[in-house]
Amino acid sequence: MKTVENQGSHRMLFAVVLLLGSQVWAYDPYYSNNPTAWYNAVDEDDYFNPSLTPGWQLNETCGDTDYFSVASYNIFHNVPFVYDFGDEMEQSLGKVTKCADVVLYQEAWDYDDIIQDGPKQNMASRGFNMITPGGYYCDDSLSGVENDCSGLVMFYKSGTALVRVFTLQPFTEVNGTDVHKEKGVWGAIFAKAGKYYYVFDTHFTYGNKGHLEGDAASDASRISNMKQSLAYIQNQVNANRLSYPPSLVLFGGDFNSDFASNNSYSRGYQLLIQAAAQTSFDEPYDYALMSAVLGSYETPGFQSNWVGGAVDTGPNGMATGEKADYDTVLMGKPGAFGYCSPIEIAYSGWAPAWNTTTGVRKWPYYTHSDHYGRWIRVKPGC
Repeated sequence: MKTVENQGSHRMLFAVVLLLGSQVWAYDPYYSNNPTAWYNAVDEDDYFNPSLTPGWQLNETCGDTDYFSVASYNIFHNVPFVYDFGDEMEQSLGKVTKCADVVLYQEAWDYDDIIQDGPKQNMASRGFNMITPGGYYCDDSLSGVENDCSGLVMFYKSGTALVRVFTLQPFTEVNGTDVHKEKGVWGAIFAKAGKYYYVFDTHFTYGNKGHLEGDAASDASRISNMKQSLAYIQNQVNANRLSYPPSLVLFGGDFNSDFASNNSYSRGYQLLIQAAAQTSFDEPYDYALMSAVLGSYETPGFQSNWVGGAVDTGPNGMATGEKADYDTVLMGKPGAFGYCSPIEIAYSGWAPAWNTTTGVRKWPYYTHSDHYGRWIRVKPGC
């Protein structure tokens, strides 16, 4: 039997229901408002099981027929969450991966630990295959796991065929904390229902100060990263379009320059302008103007801030209030890449979600960082 001492004056021992040898505790309004206390009270498997812990809310889902969808998430491996990442990912991705055609990761530098012990098996159980730049694992245990590869990984779903994997293009300009990392851009062509989709993954320079905040060297690196990415994407599409005419070009990742749907001149858009890429990519503000379907966990700015919630204090917690690092998925403009305008767009974000019995969304106990994933679903126009 597990004895629990709750926070504050809420102290009592709940009856234990023995089900096949496991302990199941009564989930009440106190526990629903105190994810830490609930985490301490129950077995870890019970904490991550939404049927036993109704505070866990699965994130956005999406329809599959006639659509192509991509989810992107910076998994931020630099905290000790490897062992339990499968459980956390189950909740943080939620229903997204049940129909996303391609899932992009960044910061998966130590593939042997992160991938083999973490999401690889979990994603395989959902019918996903994994690809990495060059097809190799990277594990540089002696000199640092970030030194020998890009940290970029893709998973693609059964029913979505891999057509071609491109060669990673390392960025030529990085600075600050990123000088020892092989930052770059990478992509692949996928086929679904007779149509071809070009999907690219990246993680731009953070440098000394992220998010295009005025640090000259860091901002210059990000602008260079965007210019190089655009040239790389254009070259790959142009070299393959005759054999594999694109229905969509999607470019996802952590750009370290936040985009917003309610700001026509966000830092992300400023990055596009300074890299002369605004005529090549649509971004969240454009999606809003296209009447994109907004996910239920989003604020009007397509940013999943945890309004009204507590700061995560878990063993892997990195979040501080509403400060967050957003992935983004950009869509190539039809005129720039030679395909028809999309018929329908949906755009959303996700992160581990805990809702109380009164509907307040809070940080759960066992999150790992301040990153938010992004998901886009597009119905091609032809």
